[in-house]
Amino acid sequence: MCKYQWGPNSLTELLVFGVRAGIAAAEFASNQSDYTFDMAYESVTEESHLKNRFFKEKKDQERIADIRNEMHKAMEQGCGIYRTENSLLASQKILTGLKERMSNVTIDDKSRTFNTELVAALELSNMLDLAESIVQSALNRKESRGSHQRIDYEKRDDENYLNHSLAYKEENNKPRIEYLPVTITKWPPGERVYGK
Repeated sequence: MCKYQWGPNSLTELLVFGVRAGIAAAEFASNQSDYTFDMAYESVTEESHLKNRFFKEKKDQERIADIRNEMHKAMEQGCGIYRTENSLLASQKILTGLKERMSNVTIDDKSRTFNTELVAALELSNMLDLAESIVQSALNRKESRGSHQRIDYEKRDDENYLNHSLAYKEENNKPRIEYLPVTITKWPPGERVYGK
């Protein structure tokens, strides 16, 4: 996506919160006594879903690389470090179209093992969901903060936006953005100043 947007702490955050997410998922799963998982049924169902989604012949065939390149371009142009409502809305519109085009993606490799083309298609589908969540969150956040620079809202707004953005996938495949307050412990947020 926006390869120039990641801050220097991103790798550390990925490692820390990846571990935390894994531990929380394991705890949640171990406490689900009333849930049964039929592995054979689930695997047959998933295989059928993948066949219908990617292995059927389609009239209008799309290529993974084309959609991925257009997604990168839309995110770079409309959701780079410097953003406006109009640029974000333009990216959002393109992403909606790309998600529709994903239903026409066809992959040539029909094998059931080590199918890197299938992995790429699944990853692209997830990247489109993530891109859409980033754009929706940026549209909702009418301020500038860190690497999120809204040219149409240049000031940081702690009163309304000092919070964590949480994205949830809705049944209509659109992201819903909710917020949790930030708990300030030792260092309150300060103005970002460069070169002084």
